Parts: sequence; C-alpha cells; structure tokens
Amino acid sequence: MPYDLLAYFEKRVAPSKKEKTGVLPFITISRQTGCNGNELAFQIIKKLKQKNAAWKYINKEVLEESAKKLKLDESQIKYVFDTKEKSHADEILSAFSNRYYKSDRAVRKTITEVLQHYAREGNMIIVGRAGVATTRDFPGGLHIRLIAPYEWRAKALKKRKAFDQTDVAAFIKKHDKKKRKLIEHFCGKKIDDIQFDLTFNCETFSKAQIVEMVVEAMGLKKMIKAH
Repeated sequence: MPYDLLAYFEKRVAPSKKEKTGVLPFITISRQTGCNGNELAFQIIKKLKQKNAAWKYINKEVLEESAKKLKLDESQIKYVFDTKEKSHADEILSAFSNRYYKSDRAVRKTITEVLQHYAREGNMIIVGRAGVATTRDFPGGLHIRLIAPYEWRAKALKKRKAFDQTDVAAFIKKHDKKKRKLIEHFCGKKIDDIQFDLTFNCETFSKAQIVEMVVEAMGLKKMIKAH
C-alpha cells in the first residue's frame, strides 16, 4: 500500500519520538516507459506479506510531500519531475512576484531530502522519482532496473485502457527521455554509468518470475528474514 503521509508529518512535528536507527532495507525501482514499476512494487509487497514482512511503496507521494514541506502547490515544483529547469530570468521574476518563492536549488534539495527520508524509514519501495540517484550510496538498498525492447513496451501500453487514444510511439520517446534526464539531473552522471543491482528484461521474464528473483535477492542480502 502507498506510504501514509499523515504518519510522516506526525513524526516530523513530534521530536520526542525516537527516529529509527541502524541500517534498514529499501528498494528503488527504475524503469523504461511501459515497464510497470508500480505493479511490480505491489506484487513484491504482496509476496513479502506472505513472509510476514510489512513493506510499503511510494511514487507520487514524493511530489506531494516535497510541495508541503516547501509550502508550495504541487504544480509549482512538478517542473522538476518533468525535467525542466528554470532560467535565470524565471528565477528573478518568481522571487519578486511570489512571497513563497523557492529557488530551483532549494526545490531539488527538498526532493532529495524527502527521498532519503523514505529510504531511511526502511521497508520501503521507491518507484521512479530519481530514487536511485538520491539513495545509491545508502547502505541497505536494492536498486532495480526494468527494461524491455520497444515493441514489447508499445504492446504493453496499448493493452492499458488509458492509452486507447494515445500516440504510443511519441509517448514512449518523450517519457523515456524524461525518466533518463531526471535521474541524470539528480546524480550528475549518465544512466548507463549507474550501477543497478539487478536489471530485468520484462520481455523474457514474467512479472511473477521477477518478483521471485527480487525476493530471493532480498533474502541473500539479509533484507528480510529467511524462512
């Protein structure tokens, strides 16, 4: 299930509560367009529940929480996830016209802090949102990359009702570029230079098989108790 934002904010305003300590496990899922990261996260959590391990996943919650911390509307920071950058002129104009103005640097810093907080919480799967870029050096992480040939991804998208009237070719091209640029903006290196722990080809492995391998890897890395 998605992360409970209310619980997070209660913790932030209640300093008397002790923060979790030690190295706690987390997963990031990076994926090419058409490889369903949210569905994989859901299936991993379902499998872990059978092993009496309670995990959560997040995606859009990163945008929501970052905006709240900055006291801005989500639309005012969404440009980061759309891989757009403010020009110097935009920065100056915003600073004079908006009492709640936050610099591009402050926005990105806050997003990084939110992502890293989720990782430190443990038992968390971060889907997209540059999770790998901001937590790659954290201990306890398992970083997964989902890929597949273009033809497979186009076919997978066309099966989804939401893409009935969509130019799938243009959609894949646009969003592959956005996903790649988002990670590269946050970590300062090409995605090909990022060392993922596991990369799965969604054409040659079923979702069920990928789930089994991920859970097996978690056991080998002692992220969950062996049964």
